Amino acid sequence: MAATAAIYGFPANILPSIHSVEGGKVGTIAHNKNGTDDLGFMQVNSSWLPALVEGTGLPASTLRTRLIQDSCFNIAMAGSILDLYRQEAHGDVWRAVGFYHSHTPPLGLGYQAQVLNASIASMLTPQKQDR
Repeated sequence: MAATAAIYGFPANILPSIHSVEGGKVGTIAHNKNGTDDLGFMQVNSSWLPALVEGTGLPASTLRTRLIQDSCFNIAMAGSILDLYRQEAHGDVWRAVGFYHSHTPPLGLGYQAQVLNASIASMLTPQKQDR
């Protein structure tokens, strides 16, 4: 996650905090009421498949499998999506975080609050020391 954050110039805690809220794991597929699926580690929504196919040149089936099974690839794609949303939000990373979940303002704001709380919690949790 640190490498993806560095590539896009995101604060180091943004992607881990989004992951904390999303709760995805390798192999996770969460079905949504609207017929889309949230895939893998960062729960990348399947509605992104056409754009990601165009951007990566990978076949849709390969892309879907990699999003589900490859956490590094999933994080990289989530970073690219968040970057597109940041561009849409004219550089506002927190607004982009809201867009990662929903463009509906109350839903996006609620998600921003969850990610912010996860970020604060991670800063307050003592980190394990390497020995």
